[in-house]
Amino acid sequence: MQKITKTLLWVGIIAFVLFGVNFRYHISRNVSMGVLSEKQDNGDFILQVREAMLNGDEKKVLTYKGNVDSMEWFTEDVIDQVYAIDDKSTSDDYDYLKYKVNSIYAHIVGIGSKLTVTYEFKYNEDYEETKLVDETVKHLFKKWQIEKLSDFEKIKKIHDYIINNASYDTKAKNYSAYDNLIGKSSTCQGYMSIAYKMFTEAGIPCRIITGSGNGDSHGWDIVKLNGVWYNIDCTWDDPLTRSKKNLLLYEYFLKSDKDFEGHIRDAEFNTAEFYGEYAMAKKSYQWK
Repeated sequence: MQKITKTLLWVGIIAFVLFGVNFRYHISRNVSMGVLSEKQDNGDFILQVREAMLNGDEKKVLTYKGNVDSMEWFTEDVIDQVYAIDDKSTSDDYDYLKYKVNSIYAHIVGIGSKLTVTYEFKYNEDYEETKLVDETVKHLFKKWQIEKLSDFEKIKKIHDYIINNASYDTKAKNYSAYDNLIGKSSTCQGYMSIAYKMFTEAGIPCRIITGSGNGDSHGWDIVKLNGVWYNIDCTWDDPLTRSKKNLLLYEYFLKSDKDFEGHIRDAEFNTAEFYGEYAMAKKSYQWK
C-alpha cells in the first residue's frame, strides 16, 4: 500500500547569543504576522500556529518573548499540541489537519529571550479545497437526510458512498480527502481522511489509525458505535480488479482487532493508554 506522508519538520538552530539559520524551499503566498505580549502565553502561541494551518497560510511569522528549555519546543511540541486540539465545532482540525499538512519548515532567529519564529507550510489540501470538501459533505448529508439515520446507518452510508465514489490511486500522487471526494481517486491517506471528515460531521466519533497493512505503510479509521470502537478500512473494502469493475466489500467493515487481518498499528496507537481511551469491541459488529 502507499506510504502515508508524515509531517516533516526542518529546523536550523545555532545556539549562541545570536543564532539563526535561513533557507527556503517554498515561495510564500499568504503571509501573516503576530506579536505576543512580554508575558508570553504559550497557549496563545500554539493557537496562532493552529489558526495559520487551518487558514492554509503558507507562512506564519511570530515573535516569542520568553524562555524555553529547548528550541525543539517550537517544532515538535508546538506542532504536536496543535494537532492535539479537537474543537467539536469543526472537523478540519485534529486528525484531519494532521494529514492535510504535508510538511513544515521552522526558522528560528533571535537574541536573548526575544525570538522570531517563521513557519512555512506545505499542504496536501489547500484552504479552498477543504472548503469545497466541507460544502460537498454538507450537501450530501442534506440529500441523505443524515439526521434521520441511526448511527449504524450513517456509518454504512458513508462507507458505501466513499467506495462507490472513488478508486485507489495506483500512481500514488493523490493523498487528500479532496482528491478522494472531488477527484475520485486517492491513496489510503485520502480514504482515511475523507472517512474521518464524514464520520465526524455525521456525529460519529472517529480516529485515524496508522500502521502497516500486509507489511506496507497504511492507514484506516476506528469509529465508535454503541459504546465501543470498531476498525473500518474503506481502502481495502474498495479493491482494485483487473477488469476495473467497481466492487463494494464489507471485509473490513466494523471489525474487532481479532478479525482485522493484515493490519498492525503504529506504536502510538498500540499502547494500554490508547486502548484504555478507545476500548475496542471484542467481537466484530453483526449486522447481516
